[in-house]
Amino acid sequence: MKEAIFRLANFSSEEWDFYRSHIEEVQFKKKEFLTEIGQVESCIYFIVDGAVKYISFKEDKEICVDLGFKGNFVSSFASCLSQTPSFIGIQAVTKVTAMRLRYQPVLELLERSKNAERFHRRIAEGLYIRETKRTYSLISQSAEERYLNLITYQPDALRLIPVKDLASFLGIHPDSLSRIRNNIKA
Repeated sequence: MKEAIFRLANFSSEEWDFYRSHIEEVQFKKKEFLTEIGQVESCIYFIVDGAVKYISFKEDKEICVDLGFKGNFVSSFASCLSQTPSFIGIQAVTKVTAMRLRYQPVLELLERSKNAERFHRRIAEGLYIRETKRTYSLISQSAEERYLNLITYQPDALRLIPVKDLASFLGIHPDSLSRIRNNIKA
């Protein structure tokens, strides 16, 4: 995690000590929630191992709106920033080991440190860019193109994510995903 953090900002030893004192390792069992729908998000997680899915519901049907893997920062960031109830849940798809950084203590450092400000801005930018690319792919790419992008950039997805969640993430029915996979193998 330190390596990922220092790619985003060059902290002084005091700043890093502050962060380190507020980071804790946490474990989540498969299907356990990091963030519940309706909960006000108070943390940012760095996935050390495992995979998570961001979920929402439409007409009582679960929709997988995003995925997070080893090396990703994950959070219901809109809820965290606005301190309003989250409209998404983040659920462990596998056993997950993560580093958790509570947001409240960080707010005080943001006022005093340009590095902290830069770090959190870059996390926000990364999440925004990821979300924008996801939205663009849903409106401009075919399901097959989205699938190929997923397995290119997140090859672990096929091993870690159940087919129904992959299909939901891609915006298609599981039978359509099976056809796409069979066409690609052929």
